[in-house]
Amino acid sequence: MPVFPQLTMYPLVRQLNLRTVVNTLPDGGTVVFTDSDGSARAWEWQAKGLTAAEWNSIESFFRSVSGQWQTFTFLDPAGNLFAESENFGAGAWTNGPLIQLTSGISDPFGTARATHVVNAGQAPQAVTQTLPVPGNFRYALSVWARGATGSSVTLIAGGATLVCSLTAQWRRVSFPVNLGQNTVGMTFGVQLNPGAAADLFGMQVDAQTGPSDYKITGATGGVYLKARFAADVLTVQAQSTDVYDATVRIVSTEG
Repeated sequence: MPVFPQLTMYPLVRQLNLRTVVNTLPDGGTVVFTDSDGSARAWEWQAKGLTAAEWNSIESFFRSVSGQWQTFTFLDPAGNLFAESENFGAGAWTNGPLIQLTSGISDPFGTARATHVVNAGQAPQAVTQTLPVPGNFRYALSVWARGATGSSVTLIAGGATLVCSLTAQWRRVSFPVNLGQNTVGMTFGVQLNPGAAADLFGMQVDAQTGPSDYKITGATGGVYLKARFAADVLTVQAQSTDVYDATVRIVSTEG
């Protein structure tokens, strides 16, 4: 599956369109419900000041997928790639067999959406999620964490790890990753040492070099496997030999 190239896509406008179905009954009453299969998302990128190399990568990719015709993988540049970013017991996550989760813990935002995580085993155990994303992109894994003074958690991103010390106060720890691997599929998450415990909240993966503001996600995250260009034509203005302006619009009916 082709993947839209990783570029700095700002300013960016995101749009979500929802469809409501109205059934009119014989007695004149109505039944209204949301059509979950009728939603559509769109991204419009006002690409200003592109270099020739950046524009060529967009144009080449556009030609390779024949404009609107072929779908491709698109990583939302303003989204959290994880699904179920706060529900570590959901099916999107893969937990070690001796990981114990207790939800409803106070979180950094003053609500009770954090999770107390305990490794009851005698070997390292992790809470992870595997995403269908390329291994040669840049990512930033982040999570809020707290624990006993002197304890730690290990952030996992592909084959790379980063040990982060904890305190009794919430701290957002992050891990910039640039593995440069020609693979598809990366596992991200948090690992605990044997017998260790920590409170975790709001795990996030950004498709960029540093963490952005936290975005909560539900059943779907910011990885779209069936995205398309919204039109069969790309328009570009050459401001000079190495400065190009264009508008790129991408759509998806997933999630």
